[in-house]
Amino acid sequence: MAKEAESSTFRRSARVHVNVPVVLSGKFSGGKPFSEETLIVSISKYGAKVKTELPLKVGMQVKIQPKKRRETANFRVVWKGREGTPREGEVGVEYVKVSNFLGVAFPD
Repeated sequence: MAKEAESSTFRRSARVHVNVPVVLSGKFSGGKPFSEETLIVSISKYGAKVKTELPLKVGMQVKIQPKKRRETANFRVVWKGREGTPREGEVGVEYVKVSNFLGVAFPD
């Protein structure tokens, strides 16, 4: 329990668990485009955690579009779940420019 409390003091914003269907897209380093229908599983004021089967790498830029909306936002991959752990297939992304395009208001 102490670890949970310790790690939460380092968070810049609260996390909200969701299941938002989105399209995750971008280009791999060689320029090959990708697109995947997937889910955002948690969000914060500064980013989100996304399920993916794509071989994304930390530092890549991606675009996320909620499935029933036209708006998109640009994100940067900031962490990737390690293979063989419960976090495998998850990536953490942060907004390139912070916005509220998912419609969840977080206190300042």
